[in-house]
Amino acid sequence: MQRLHAVDALRALALLGILAVNIWYFAFPENLTGAGGARSAGLTSETVGQGAGALADHWVVFAVTAIFEGKSYVIFSFLFGLSFVLQWGSAHRAGASEVTRSVRRFIGLIILGLLHGIFLFVGDILLAYALLGFALLGLRRIRARTALLLAAGLWVAVALAILGLGMLTLVLESSMTMGEGGGAMDVSMLTGSVQEARDAYTGGLGSYLIFQLSAYVLVAPSTLIVQGPVALAAFLLGLVLGRGRVLERIISGEATTARLLWLMIPTLAVGGALSLTAAWLTWGAPWAPEDSGGPAGGGIGLETLSAGLIFLAGPLQATGYVVGALLILRHRRFGWLVRALAPAGRMSLSNYLGQSLVLAVMFSALGSPVGLGLAGELSASQVGLVVVVLWAVQLTLSQLWLRRFARGPVEIPLRAWTYADPKAQNHPSA
Repeated sequence: MQRLHAVDALRALALLGILAVNIWYFAFPENLTGAGGARSAGLTSETVGQGAGALADHWVVFAVTAIFEGKSYVIFSFLFGLSFVLQWGSAHRAGASEVTRSVRRFIGLIILGLLHGIFLFVGDILLAYALLGFALLGLRRIRARTALLLAAGLWVAVALAILGLGMLTLVLESSMTMGEGGGAMDVSMLTGSVQEARDAYTGGLGSYLIFQLSAYVLVAPSTLIVQGPVALAAFLLGLVLGRGRVLERIISGEATTARLLWLMIPTLAVGGALSLTAAWLTWGAPWAPEDSGGPAGGGIGLETLSAGLIFLAGPLQATGYVVGALLILRHRRFGWLVRALAPAGRMSLSNYLGQSLVLAVMFSALGSPVGLGLAGELSASQVGLVVVVLWAVQLTLSQLWLRRFARGPVEIPLRAWTYADPKAQNHPSA
């Protein structure tokens, strides 16, 4: 089967979004523990600078929430589900068992996810992907209609649950304001201080590991419980579209531009409106940095309500992104763009882990010996600049690496482990 380079390019774009969201957990580690009142995206009002840079800082965090948060990981999850269809097809053509290969791959991802989560980034998604992969493996013969209904049900259930929780919390906060000394509940009331979190994250290696372990115990279960159902929904969508070879038909031009625009415009409009509302609830108007922290001064209720809107908007906006990107990437005029992006997408696992390694060295105690450990020291605009530079470097290094090697540095051993069966090793992969 011919490799879909446009899909690799799409995966590279998803990596940009993941980097744009994840970096705030490194740059401001208090977001991992909720110290100081963490935002739904791991962004806090402290990322908004003061003085001349305040407006730019405010626009950066607003844009991250509106454009990337809750969308990039949906696209990444969708492509992850799609990849399983391709891998299962490869196993069938090779006369190997897709179950055996998948189980071995999931075990490898579990190991990578645990190491990644404990030592580099507690918001790791690989462990959840591996565990959910077992569910997808069991559902691999599910009917398309049933899969789509299940995916929609999972998405709506999570979004409505979070929205309901947010509304309930707002009611409780409203009742508190009517009492003496009342006010919006702040997460910081339940956690340690911002400075304590930063000191632990940037201190010695011992304090860093303790911080990582304690944060991992909190974050890993919530990642599986909250993000897991939406990721599984994206897996199922990737399964259905992969079996129907929908992306191949879009890239080949079989799907008309008018038909794709009919899908892209409404999803972007509705999803974008929801995301803009969520960003406004979190940060206030981007042109008024002095009002950052939401229209009502923040609090758990608004943060939770914003998160619910983001979960509701994510799959819609991600659909618009995917369709729009494929409309561009399938055009011969943009072949240069596909060639620039595709290598990073081909080694997306290496790049995902590489992002965490670079950011951990830059912001945590791991970089202290070389004068780094910059957590809490950069403005939001500077953090945004790091995103652009790091992603550009990854695009360049991916090009150079794949000129000499067929796969990324992490993909090579993972594939060797996945295809370890002597019978399967004699067959090429897709």
